[in-house]
Amino acid sequence: MILFALSSMLAGCDNLSALFGRDEASVGGYSKQRRPTDEQKALFYSVIENLEGDVEYEPMNVGVQVVAGTNFRFLCKGEEKDANGGRGRKIYAEIVIHQPLPGQGDARIISISRQER
Repeated sequence: MILFALSSMLAGCDNLSALFGRDEASVGGYSKQRRPTDEQKALFYSVIENLEGDVEYEPMNVGVQVVAGTNFRFLCKGEEKDANGGRGRKIYAEIVIHQPLPGQGDARIISISRQER
């Protein structure tokens, strides 16, 4: 009986990709990394526009996780700016943005982690 219930639940999970389209979202875990859509890029840039610092980020890939809202894990390339505003060292970072459910507030950065390459 328990095995039947578990298999029914797992079969239902297969249908999640139909709800969210092309496996773009995953309940519990992150989806596979993909190129961000125009809508995801717009969200990314709107959230980081007021980010203080001397790095300009560009999202390369994004993984999506459905929680109480949606988490977007962006893998980005970045470029540090020197004191004169010129080009600096290239870096990579993971930026996680949480977009709450409608009416629950604005999207915000959860974390920024530099990645060693």
